[in-house]
Amino acid sequence: MEFDIISKAIVSIAISLAVFLGTKFFISRRLSELQGIQKLLGLISVIIIGFELTFLGVLFDLFTLAASVIASVGVAFALVSFALQNHLKNIVSGIGLYVNPRISIGDIVEIDGKKGTIIEFHLMKTIALTDDGIFMNIPNLKFSESLTLISHKQKKSNN
Repeated sequence: MEFDIISKAIVSIAISLAVFLGTKFFISRRLSELQGIQKLLGLISVIIIGFELTFLGVLFDLFTLAASVIASVGVAFALVSFALQNHLKNIVSGIGLYVNPRISIGDIVEIDGKKGTIIEFHLMKTIALTDDGIFMNIPNLKFSESLTLISHKQKKSNN
C-alpha cells in the first residue's frame, strides 16, 4: 500500500514535469516573439506546481493534519485573545496614541475630572503627573473610551 502511494506520487511529479517542459517547449517555439512570454511561463509553472501540491496533499492526507493543526491553533488563539482582551485594546490604543501627532509628552490631559501633564507613553498606559506631584497611570484605552480634554504644551518663544 505504501509503495502504491509513493509510485503514484512519482508518476504525478513526472507528469507535471512533462507538462511543464512541453508547455515551455511550445511557448519557446510558437510564441517566442511575444513580449512578456516569460511572465506567462512563470504563471503556468505556478499553476502546475499548485495543482501538483494539491494532489500530493490529498494523496498523503496532509490536509487533514493541517486542518487539525490550524483549528487547534485558532481555538487557542481565540481563548488567549479573549482572556487578554483589555490588554490588547490598551496596546492598540497605546500605539495609536504614540503615532497621533495631536498628543505628545508635556500636554495637559483631563480624564474623569482628573488633570495631569503627560510625562511618559507606554504600550499599555500613559503616565501623567498632577499639580500635586501625584503620578496618574491612565490606561491607554481611556483616551478613546471617555471624554478627554487635551491642552497642548506652550511652545517657548525665542524672544
